[in-house]
Amino acid sequence: MRKKKAAKLKEEEFWTNFFYFNIPSHINEVPARLERANFRRYHVDDEEIGWMIEYVRSIYQLDLDGTEITNAGIALLSTLDAVNELRLKNCLNIDAGCLEDLQQIKDLELLHIGGTSIGVDDLIAAPLKFKSLKFLLLDDDELNEDKLQLLYVSLPGGCELNVNHQVYPF
Repeated sequence: MRKKKAAKLKEEEFWTNFFYFNIPSHINEVPARLERANFRRYHVDDEEIGWMIEYVRSIYQLDLDGTEITNAGIALLSTLDAVNELRLKNCLNIDAGCLEDLQQIKDLELLHIGGTSIGVDDLIAAPLKFKSLKFLLLDDDELNEDKLQLLYVSLPGGCELNVNHQVYPF
């Protein structure tokens, strides 16, 4: 019984924080579409992403920087109707295992994966199928020009590649 009560309290705390940080005070229910959801200050995990997607179907900008989300949470996000901007900076539990699900996210225009375990080599190895991606931000210590060029040409035409806070080609 204690586990159920603890889980219930965790969910209540999530919704309290969710409304406080993301919903204007005059709205009393979770809307199906959000302009922005910022979880940077509230470290959500996959379970809480699951609660959110039960109600929210579309998010313009989803900021999950520094949260505890894993590849399983990315799989949940891929079921949404749309996420236009997804910020995963410093999400240490995210790795190349989520690339297929990331590419399934509808209307994704901006993806920030700096500080995750996803590197240039991972992106080159995966057959990239991003359709609407306009901005890809990542970190790379190596800065191998040949690899960056391979990655750049595999992205959709017009997609801006930003590596270590610099637009490629440098």
